[in-house]
Amino acid sequence: MDEFSAHLKTVQNVFYFFLSFCLVIWAVFVEFRPYAAGVMLGACASMINAKYLAWKIRKLSDKVIAASSAKQKGPYRGNIGFLTRGAIAALAGIAAVRYPQYFSLPTTIVGYFFVQLATLVLGIISIKRSKPQ
Repeated sequence: MDEFSAHLKTVQNVFYFFLSFCLVIWAVFVEFRPYAAGVMLGACASMINAKYLAWKIRKLSDKVIAASSAKQKGPYRGNIGFLTRGAIAALAGIAAVRYPQYFSLPTTIVGYFFVQLATLVLGIISIKRSKPQ
């Protein structure tokens, strides 16, 4: 789990850098404000979802380990909070639809995938670094 936490911390640092970059774009280029704000809104929803998923995975793994050490019989029923994560994404989308002068819906949808793409890229970089050459 230590690698999982470290990887999430790295993604969080990349997220903060990306958010500050988008904020600079929002401040400097007035005509691109709805687009930058939309990407920031979607990326924030994506990061909240990633943090929530990490929390649910830790909680679920602790329960499974406790159940296996207690030699309990039968399947363990647990979920990873898909409805909650979907509601967070829907809330960001509703905000973009409700206030189109502040947020762009297409860029909000693009921002939804930021954390997943950052995790993929950082995972590939991590694999490349760990391979002996």
